[in-house]
Order: sequence, then structure tokens, then C-alpha cells
Amino acid sequence: MAQPEVSIIIPVYNVEKYLERCVNSLRIQTICDIEIILVDDSSTDSSLEICRKLAAEDSRIKVIHKENEGAGKARNEALKVAAGRYIGFVDSDDYVEPDMFERLYEKAEKYNSDLVMSGVLFVDGNMFSEAGEVVRKTYFDKDTHFESEEELKKLRMGIAGASPDDEDDSKYGMSIWKNLFKTEIIKKNNITFKSEREMLSEDALFMIDYISCINKATGINEAFYNYCRNEASISKSYKKDRFEKSLVFVNEVEKRFKKDIKPEEYQIYIYRFWQAMCRVICSQEIMYAEDNKIKYCELKKRLKAVCTHPLSVKALKEYPLGTLPLKQRVFAYGMKFRLYFLLKILVGLRSK
Repeated sequence: MAQPEVSIIIPVYNVEKYLERCVNSLRIQTICDIEIILVDDSSTDSSLEICRKLAAEDSRIKVIHKENEGAGKARNEALKVAAGRYIGFVDSDDYVEPDMFERLYEKAEKYNSDLVMSGVLFVDGNMFSEAGEVVRKTYFDKDTHFESEEELKKLRMGIAGASPDDEDDSKYGMSIWKNLFKTEIIKKNNITFKSEREMLSEDALFMIDYISCINKATGINEAFYNYCRNEASISKSYKKDRFEKSLVFVNEVEKRFKKDIKPEEYQIYIYRFWQAMCRVICSQEIMYAEDNKIKYCELKKRLKAVCTHPLSVKALKEYPLGTLPLKQRVFAYGMKFRLYFLLKILVGLRSK
């Protein structure tokens, strides 16, 4: 078989309910010259059997079985064998539109871009949305290019966070799965994923490392990726150590930014990310406490640990909270002034 144009990497772990939907959305891609790499991370359900069945039906599908180490390490195994000129990533409980990879590929070829970024379709909304709701999110009004050193620097910062005049907490979106990458750049620079067992947003760190090695990126006003709300998935479930892992991520981002960006330039982006992450952590703590009948005094301890951490205090003090969208602003003030019962009321109102 000739070199495929695109290798699509899917880490697989206990997703028997969703796996065929995901892979079948790739098998019907309008660009046929692809390979699909399924990495089974020692699933304990029938996921591996489904992977092997699908591979028997389609010669473009490869299956890797490995010891359980998490999605980041699973993607690294696939990167070792990926043969396509470009790389795409899909999570096994999501699915994509039929023309996704053809459209991304065409843009990469047309503009000679090392990275093409698109938007996302939130199926069943987000953490506070109604079931059945689909929210379309794009990050660019038109084809937008990042070529100069300054533009690529701002792109890296806009992956990690946002400036006060941005509506979203990450200006360009942290996730890898809505984008297309050049295989040659990944392999030449030995860019790999950290483990999500060590930090949150390991894919955002991959994005930042990758952008540090490229000459041109392009953002487009399209959304092809169906991100499905699934309570069992890694990014959508409650984690007791989410706060600690978020701190690790921030430290890793700062280490990278310090190499060539002044603190006064990147700090505002870090603060925006951090107050947003604290909002998510507090919201999940509140919902988890409600679902598990945890006493308010115990919940308050967890919220206090988040809101009184030195980074939280600094981010909430130095960031211009008045520039945030109204709901984010109210929540941020609640965290800043440690109005924990107010936070509980706000989450309750949003989750109804």
C-alpha cells in the first residue's frame, strides 16, 4: 500500500458502546487514502475484539494492543508506526463528519500549512447543557494564517488561555482532535504526549510543543468534530486530583513560555486559564457533593483549598475580572471573595 495521506490515531479503553460509531465515521471519510490506528489500552470490556473485527473488515485499520498507561501514552505508540503524511486524532467516544479530513487536508495543501485548526460540535452540549443539544463552536471567522514569529507566539499563548478581550477561556481551543498535523514535524522534533495521569490538558501541551516547531498554521471557520458528552470519558468525569494535575500543567506551560516570551506577555493568559480551571473544579466538586450526599462542611474544605491557593489568589486579584462574560464574572467574584454558598447556588441554577 502506498503512503496514506492521513493517519488517524484513536486511543481505545473500555468504549464498547461507542467504538463502532467512531470508527465507522472514519471509514466513510471522503478522503479514502487514510489509515486508522486503534490503540487498545488493555480494555477490560469487548473493545479489543471490536477493534479486531473492524480491522478484518477494512485493510486501512491497524490495531495495537498495549499495557494500560492512559490515552497520552497510547497516542505515542501510534505515532511510532504512523505512515501518513499528516496526523489526525480522534477520541473513541466521539465521531466526525464525513468530509472532516478531506477538508483539513485540502487546506493544509492549499496553504502549505504545518497545522490546520477547525472548530467543534458539542453533542449534548457541555457540562451544563440539556441532553440532545448541539452547540457549534468555531474559533475563526475566515481562513486565518499565523506565520511570523509574533503571530505564532500569540497562537501558543492563545492555546493555553486568553486575553481579557476574548470571549472564551482558550482563545483557539486546547484540544488536538479538531486539527491536522504534519507527521514529519512531529517525528523530526520527537514531540510526544505527557500522561494525563500526571497532568490535565496533556493535549494542550502537545499543541504548544508542536507550534514551537512550525513555520505556518491556519485556522478555518468550520466545525467537523462531534464531541460527545459521556460521563465515563476522561475529560468529562469528576477527578479528585483535578486541581493538583492542573497545577502541574500550568508549571509545564510556564517552563515553555519562559524560554522566549516575557512574563508580562504570557501571564495574563495563564491567569485566564487558571481562573477558568478553578471554575470547572469548583463546579465539579459541587455537583459531585450533591450527587454523593457529601456534607456542606466537607465541600467547603475542597472549595477553600482551590480558592485560597496562592496561584488562585493572584490570578483572581490581578486579572481584570470585570472584562469576563457575565456568568464567568459572577462566578469569579464568588471565588475571589470565597462566597462558597453562592457558588453552590450558581452551579445549582446552571445544572437544572
